[in-house]
Amino acid sequence: MKSLDCSRKAREYIEIDIKRKLAQHSNFACSICGAIPIVFHHIEEWSKHFSNNAELLIPICDKCHRRIHGEGGNLFSKDELYEHKANPKRPMFLFDKLPLEKKKSFSFFVGSNFVATGEKASLFSFSQGQNLLTVDTSAGNLMLTILAEIKDGRAVYLIQNNELMITTKEIWDMRYSGSSLKIWRIVNDKKTVFIDLVIKPDLIVLREMKITFDGKPFLIYQFRKPQQRQVDKISKTVRQYEELFRKLASQIDKQPRTSGMFNGMDFDVFIKETQKDILKTQMEQELTYEFFHEFNWDLRYYHWVLGQILAESQVFARATNIPLERFKPEYEMIAAMKSKYEGEFKELENTVVEYDRSTWLRNIQA
Repeated sequence: MKSLDCSRKAREYIEIDIKRKLAQHSNFACSICGAIPIVFHHIEEWSKHFSNNAELLIPICDKCHRRIHGEGGNLFSKDELYEHKANPKRPMFLFDKLPLEKKKSFSFFVGSNFVATGEKASLFSFSQGQNLLTVDTSAGNLMLTILAEIKDGRAVYLIQNNELMITTKEIWDMRYSGSSLKIWRIVNDKKTVFIDLVIKPDLIVLREMKITFDGKPFLIYQFRKPQQRQVDKISKTVRQYEELFRKLASQIDKQPRTSGMFNGMDFDVFIKETQKDILKTQMEQELTYEFFHEFNWDLRYYHWVLGQILAESQVFARATNIPLERFKPEYEMIAAMKSKYEGEFKELENTVVEYDRSTWLRNIQA
């Protein structure tokens, strides 16, 4: 084999900017029939021209692409393809059916946070009773609905019972393959992700979303990771507070008994434990504010960083009162799913949800 010739003739990856320019011109739909998703067809054969020049490419759907390359030769001449490219069918709405009808079992995550499995679940109810997301398998098939906005009191859906309905009016860029959907919009003159949705054979993940409901911002996104030196400094201070707490807690335990027993309850132990809980809360508050002004962080961001560090503390970690045995099957399912898609979930760590910036959620359950 002539390796030099092979490398020269190997099809090169089409640049993102070229794809976006072509897709924007066709409203992200097939230039011939207006369907989605799209692929990029070489009007002038790659094998002859070895070129990904935008002038030689046309965005079309898979069905039209198969018709071009089907048995019996092309159904469209090159002149016809250039005409379709110059005057594409530009739908104001893009429609498609998500491939979920035969799915009977699934796991749904917002970022790395487990949301739902089972017959029915909804997530985030807004003031007028609409839900951001609903899933329903009660009829034997998975039906997915995702809200896009509330306009004049009316719910406008991006996906409704697996029907994808995208308005092309505000789309700046879109990548859709049938198993993933990512849409960008221009907000305040800035390219912004509207939604990033991934569909796996047994898993659906809402990776990112930035939208406004009732005039209030709703965000699903990942917090940026703090610098390691900042984390180390906070961790060191937490360890100092742990040592101080142990010292003061020991002094509390050595206090003389004064109350005794009543109805089988040891009031001295109760009072001492209450004093230690109060001490622990005061220390957590001091930790919260000690570095806040130094790092000039958003207070919620600091709570998130500190919360992760405290979760590993032998002193300040919060004990859960949830009977874990009751949820053992779900925990095992979540662990198995995250193990199966380890790479994907690692990229989703530290995903948070904000609504109106006054409600901040990290662990989501429904």
